[in-house]
Amino acid sequence: MKKTASFYLILCSLGIGSINAQQLHFHSQYMFNPYLHNPAHAGSKDYTVITASFRNQWTGFTDAPKTATLSGHFALKDNMGLGIALYSDQTGPTSRNGGMASYAFHIPFDNSKLSFGVSAMVFQYNLDKSILTTDEPGDLAIQGEMVSRIVPEATFGMLYYGKDYYIGLAVPQLIQMQVDIGPDNQLNKMTRHFYVSGGYKFGISNDVELEPSLMLKATAAAPLQFDINSKIIYKEMIWLGFSYRMGDAAVAMLGLEKGDFSFGYSYDITLTNIKTYSSGTHEIFLGYRLGWPRTSRAMMD
Repeated sequence: MKKTASFYLILCSLGIGSINAQQLHFHSQYMFNPYLHNPAHAGSKDYTVITASFRNQWTGFTDAPKTATLSGHFALKDNMGLGIALYSDQTGPTSRNGGMASYAFHIPFDNSKLSFGVSAMVFQYNLDKSILTTDEPGDLAIQGEMVSRIVPEATFGMLYYGKDYYIGLAVPQLIQMQVDIGPDNQLNKMTRHFYVSGGYKFGISNDVELEPSLMLKATAAAPLQFDINSKIIYKEMIWLGFSYRMGDAAVAMLGLEKGDFSFGYSYDITLTNIKTYSSGTHEIFLGYRLGWPRTSRAMMD
């Protein structure tokens, strides 16, 4: 059975097929809001962090994914942190909308902290079969109208961090729920992932800092993958960055901080065969720090 190219893209973007090694959407600028992939970051600052982002993936490719997020996290008394996030993915006739709530507990040491976090998530998956086409009229696999499923999930995270460094582990799709919108239950299984991340901030001069970071991604359904990131910060106000995602994309980033506000933009150069049809990926984020102590920067700030 031969389906259209857009149908395969839909399955990849929803994360319900084995076509794509990584089922989960990932933002290029995730290092600026690590809470989205690791709940142990909730409350890791001594101010409230609010972030909004929008990603237009594979510009020029028909039915390509568009992803929007809105999140916030903050610290409570007694070394606790809370967070919340809303997600919206749209890819042609498919969509995935939902949110998560997170709790983290931070154990203080002399100059560092160890935190454990968990997120509870609920997503609604939608597939509008009425506008899908194949080369075989009457194909029962995609006949019908709108199919919608509510799926709960969970993420566990750990984080060890200090003023200028961090190392973390996150395990999203912990429960490995089924998304029963297709004929093959195995293909629709949400596979457990493992993310290991770390970074360090170096002072090059009084005005310039360098912050390299790394993320390893593993799942039973795919080989080990990694991201290498580097960011140069000038006067704690302007930054330039570069990322390489193994076998996927090279990313250029720039951003600005002014008072309580921050802004970032990234452009992905696709390295896969999709580059023939796409002019790249654009992503922006806006951040706001509520109650930011200007005279005493938070750990990891």
